[in-house]
Amino acid sequence: MGSDGHKRKVEPGRWRVGSVTDEAVSKTPRLSIGAPSDPDLLVPFARRAEQLGFAGIWTQDTLSTGNFSLDGLHMLSYLAAVTERLRLGIGVLYSGRRNPAVQARELATIDQLSRGRLTVGLGIGNEYHRATLAALGIPADRPVRRLVEGIDVMRALWRGGEVDYKGELYSFTGIRSQPEPVQRPGPPIWIGARAEPALRRAVRIADGWTGAAPAATADYLDQIAIVKQELDAQGRDPASFTISRSVYVAVEDTVEEARRHLVPAFDRSFGGNPVYDASGMADRVAVFGPPERCAEQLGELFDAGTDELILYPMYDRAGQLEAFGELVASLTGCLRT
Repeated sequence: MGSDGHKRKVEPGRWRVGSVTDEAVSKTPRLSIGAPSDPDLLVPFARRAEQLGFAGIWTQDTLSTGNFSLDGLHMLSYLAAVTERLRLGIGVLYSGRRNPAVQARELATIDQLSRGRLTVGLGIGNEYHRATLAALGIPADRPVRRLVEGIDVMRALWRGGEVDYKGELYSFTGIRSQPEPVQRPGPPIWIGARAEPALRRAVRIADGWTGAAPAATADYLDQIAIVKQELDAQGRDPASFTISRSVYVAVEDTVEEARRHLVPAFDRSFGGNPVYDASGMADRVAVFGPPERCAEQLGELFDAGTDELILYPMYDRAGQLEAFGELVASLTGCLRT
């Protein structure tokens, strides 16, 4: 029941205005870091990232890949126990892969374990993901509707009490979920999106938008313009909506040395990918070179309206983390002046 003692009934789309949390309204530009999927490196990497002043650490949700990877949600639970300040994020959970009521409980548990440090990335995924889902018996039809109703279901259950819900895909009565999340009314939800309708939808239903690291920087800047336009069209306070982007970064003494490391790394990660072309990818999507050049390029992304950048090393993760730490100090100083 709700705080007034009555059962809570929720209609689809009821919670369309993004929840405002301390994390959402803090608009100071932030640098976060992508976590390594290496059991031996994960804990020392996260603890060092916290010491270096990063704002958060992010994991990834994957279906099946040829490379070794850990489950992103379990990684966050683990990180909750070994960090104190870092926000914990996952980008992005695919709609329909997990039942939203089960997912609401999993996410609320991580928010409890981290004492309210969770940020949730959600998206519909790419078309090629759906064949894998269907082959595993997971419903893959109507991904947009699954995303929208799934968010409704999670937010309703996070508010506490018994919930009735009647949607096109999910309908139930008298469901209660525990634990409730620490953050009220729930952890901030950021939508991963690229297409214009999806960007506009993110502004309608979420607390933020997160741009994909493999997307070209030029495309990302066009997408920011659409998001800002939609915020204005809806009369929504920009302080209630976070704009973020994941970005591949390589810090080396020279641009040429960084490119020499990045090109084979992109070939390994994206060779044969049906959506992103590995050829020339470093120059389209990455920030790389000497520290001052990287800081300047990241600063340009902040100047364009980004609130948080999530930096992903493509190689030598421990060594690059130390180099990224210099960027935290450098950008913090620049952004304060």
